[in-house]
Amino acid sequence: MYKHFTSSVDSLKAGRIWTLVTSAFSHSELSHIGFNMFTFYFMGRVVAEMLGARHFMRLYLFGAVTSSLGAVAWESYIGRYARGLGASGAIDAVLGFLACAAPRMTFMIYGFIPVPAWLAVGGFFAYDVYGTAADNRPGVGTAAHVSGIVTGILWFFFAL
Repeated sequence: MYKHFTSSVDSLKAGRIWTLVTSAFSHSELSHIGFNMFTFYFMGRVVAEMLGARHFMRLYLFGAVTSSLGAVAWESYIGRYARGLGASGAIDAVLGFLACAAPRMTFMIYGFIPVPAWLAVGGFFAYDVYGTAADNRPGVGTAAHVSGIVTGILWFFFAL
């Protein structure tokens, strides 16, 4: 699984470029896939209705590739060659798009705190930028999250 379903500097050097996509379909723990799919179910449906199935899939897969590339580039820059996996970078591309397309949409943080989409995604973004810069969340692909949100924002402004 690690060879073909995780993204890393080593995978790209070995020519396994497909791992930039396949890593978004593998998860290490049940809670990891559970949280990702919970978020994807609620937010992905909204964006899929806005964009249509084909355009939504393009955003999602492009988010998978760019978030994997962002994580690999960051790992290479800091001299650590960890493997990345999970759908969160691609889902963050969807969230970044949604924050721009429907900034006043209400997100319920922890199920009961109403927050506008722009503020919720902006808060997630700031938290992950800090986590990336401080390198204080081992095992979490904060650079992938940042890259995913940026991808979604750019998709909103340039791909529509």
